[in-house]
Amino acid sequence: MKKILITGASRGIGLELTKQLSTIGHHVYATCRQPNRVNQLNSIKSVSPENIQILKMDVEDETSIEECFRHLECKNEKIDILFNNAGIIDWNDLHEISATSAEKIYKVNLVGSLLVTKYALSILQKSSSPTIINLSSRLGSISLRGETQLGGAIAYQCSKAALNMLTKQSSIDLKSKNIKVISQSPGWVKTEMGGENAKYEVPESVSKIISTLQNLDKIETGSFIGEDGIAIPW
Repeated sequence: MKKILITGASRGIGLELTKQLSTIGHHVYATCRQPNRVNQLNSIKSVSPENIQILKMDVEDETSIEECFRHLECKNEKIDILFNNAGIIDWNDLHEISATSAEKIYKVNLVGSLLVTKYALSILQKSSSPTIINLSSRLGSISLRGETQLGGAIAYQCSKAALNMLTKQSSIDLKSKNIKVISQSPGWVKTEMGGENAKYEVPESVSKIISTLQNLDKIETGSFIGEDGIAIPW
């Protein structure tokens, strides 16, 4: 059994990760901004109450992040896998995107992940094989850009490319601490962000992501992989 912390666990991929991981016996710290307003998450917890702990964390608020990890540290908890899953999107292109929206996307998708990683380190180091998985996107691949039918979302794409750099650099900085860092794309998923025309239903995407966890020891730190575990070009 692994102890796994997930950011943005109240909807979409984060919610389904919580459901599937807890169902197969892992202990999930499901974090979200408003724990008192998460009906779906509470329903999942009612099925596996011993495997899910709902915690307050707003990735836009450094104090909230620090307090969440301080709470876990005071209880002498550990984390084996951290999923930096929380993310937002704006589909506007270069001509329409506003500075306010771009800044918010970077604050959630990049700065939030950076701060969660920073404050999680002491608890991650209690694990024998700590891993950080940054939920990225093929839209963050500079090499693949231009080979997709999806347009727009310029701030989102830039934020995910930046998240990939966070993965690469933190994998170097944390190698001596034996903490593996990976970027993983969940594929194009039918969530509020992905839309109705996406390739995968949420359970299918998450099932694929979880299957790659079985082979984490074979994945090099600093890698960028897809939902199927196959490498994606930067």
